[in-house]
Amino acid sequence: MKRRFFLVGGLLACALTATFTSSCTPTSNTGTEIIQSDNYGIHFNHDSWADIVKKAKAENKLVFVDFYTQWCGPCYNMAKTVFTQPNVGAFYNKNFVCAKIDTENGEGIELAKKYKVRSFPTYVFIDPTTEEVVHRSQSRQTDKQFIYTGESAMIPTRRSIYLEETYQKGNREADFLMDYIIYHNSIYAQKNVSTAFDELIKGGAKLTDPKVWNVFDQAIQGITPYLKEVSTNYDQFCSLFGKEAVDAKLSKETQYGDLEEIESLCNFEDKTMNCEFIRVNQAIRTNKYDDAIRRIDALIANPQMDQQKVIDKLKFITRISPMYSKEMPDNWFFKCVEYLRYIAYNNKDREDSHIHFEYATALEDMIKRVSASGKKIPAQILEEPTIGKKEYSQRPDDLKRKPRKK
Repeated sequence: MKRRFFLVGGLLACALTATFTSSCTPTSNTGTEIIQSDNYGIHFNHDSWADIVKKAKAENKLVFVDFYTQWCGPCYNMAKTVFTQPNVGAFYNKNFVCAKIDTENGEGIELAKKYKVRSFPTYVFIDPTTEEVVHRSQSRQTDKQFIYTGESAMIPTRRSIYLEETYQKGNREADFLMDYIIYHNSIYAQKNVSTAFDELIKGGAKLTDPKVWNVFDQAIQGITPYLKEVSTNYDQFCSLFGKEAVDAKLSKETQYGDLEEIESLCNFEDKTMNCEFIRVNQAIRTNKYDDAIRRIDALIANPQMDQQKVIDKLKFITRISPMYSKEMPDNWFFKCVEYLRYIAYNNKDREDSHIHFEYATALEDMIKRVSASGKKIPAQILEEPTIGKKEYSQRPDDLKRKPRKK
């Protein structure tokens, strides 16, 4: 037993090392702002609001404001992964006077009220002459989406204020509706997206139009009549937009939903895997863990399956929360530890700190579990993995090893 705890302790140390060498936590000397962007990203102005407005007037630019809180996860994510991107920084620094405002400190409290900030992060573009909002957006976005948000602020017919007012006045022209849909998709207003897309199609637009397909691909979610149209006319859509793009759309929208409905669709890449993972989730929800384990083991062992895609789905199924782990039956708990090891060993992105953190947390919880119960750690967790990589390393797959001297 001592040898086994030593081995598990070593794995836990490795997992923790992997976790903390691939991530860092920002610190603050003042205690008033813990979210910061690096120098090559957006340059945020931290002067008073009056000085920021004055600077924007002098430079004839809009003011861009990122309204955030220090406890907001998506705010932190945007600050660390999007605001720091060179292409994002180049665009925003050139076109706006940029400000980052904490809505719970200093001037931010009143400014958040003035600009009706109710969720975080909220992005507001302001005319410095009138100090009125011309465009606003919100939520986590990719760098591409975020640049599109900024471009929209510079084009009067794509600004949120214009889109909302013009839609209310009854404009249902195709180009206008497509701009309206893309904007509402960026703020996760899915009901508005669905309504406007229905209006677009009723007005004569066709999914086979590249512009309409692009909007459909970006914004329309789930198993809709439009997705069924793609399935029914699969060969036609593949010839128009390419098999890879069509398969990706079908795969994305069938990760969840009615199994019978999904099975009735045409054959496309990842259809089998999506259906099988729906069965796995159904088994877990009904406490049929042996069935879930059998199906997951088969997916991992299947050489025809893209294992990175399998891993990406497993990440959400096999998490072990210390708060609820005591309620997990032993067979499912220990298999989740085994699956988390498979993920930690084989995930292509070796710098993804989350996979190492999840694995470390699972190992720690397992040690506590066996210590309290007196049960043994299953042999398959202590032995070398039978599938995938045999050793735990942060070394990327595409990094060749240094030749040994003969």
